[in-house]
Amino acid sequence: MNEIARMVTDEAATAMAGARIALLPIGSTEQHGHHLTYDTDYAIAVAFARRLAEDLGQTAVLCPGLPYGLSEHHLGFPGTLTLRPETLLGFLRDVAESIAQSGPRRIVVVNGHGGNVDAVRLAARGLRRDHGIVMAHLMWAGLAADVIAREVGSERYGHACEAETSVGMVLAPEVVRHDRIGEPGRPLPVPPHAAPPAPRVDLALQYHLLSGSGALGDARHASAELGKAIVAVAYSRALEFAKAFADEEV
Repeated sequence: MNEIARMVTDEAATAMAGARIALLPIGSTEQHGHHLTYDTDYAIAVAFARRLAEDLGQTAVLCPGLPYGLSEHHLGFPGTLTLRPETLLGFLRDVAESIAQSGPRRIVVVNGHGGNVDAVRLAARGLRRDHGIVMAHLMWAGLAADVIAREVGSERYGHACEAETSVGMVLAPEVVRHDRIGEPGRPLPVPPHAAPPAPRVDLALQYHLLSGSGALGDARHASAELGKAIVAVAYSRALEFAKAFADEEV
């Protein structure tokens, strides 16, 4: 596996010159209810990206990631740390340009936090327009959205829920505090058509006004079996995409 952070100069030069794509994990440092640690999103993203790097071999390089993201909607819970959108955009642009300077012009952002999606999309548009760098974005929850919708029974879910907790059990078991999984709090009122997981109206919502516990969903239904089912679909689709993406001409 080509992991840039674990290399010395000549090794990195060889890896960057031979790789077709770069993998860049990003996440967040934010509350995840009473039973998942603050680094959950990043830990899952790194584990997912590392698995891709292992299977892609010399085709890919794994870059050090970013454990912070756009988490202002979680600031109602102490300990949450957030970036401003322009900060994350700047990070993505700067790192992408640095990668392209000595290596591949295709970058796959492996994201663990839904709040980062808009920034990655904007960064990708600018990088392609201004520098000819092609940035793709994937997240396990989007890749396996059909499986999650079929298997999750909660009316509202998507954060520290049965799906995310199950995926954590499989990809980053250290983030799950099994002894703290309990009955979910009652969801707080949200205007019509604006509630997760699939709102029809885009409304900036703050989690302390969505849920007293900070979680959406019922983690009591989480299991390694559900996590394996979600990860299997998400990962197979991610690997299929990455292999095809690596073959594209830029």
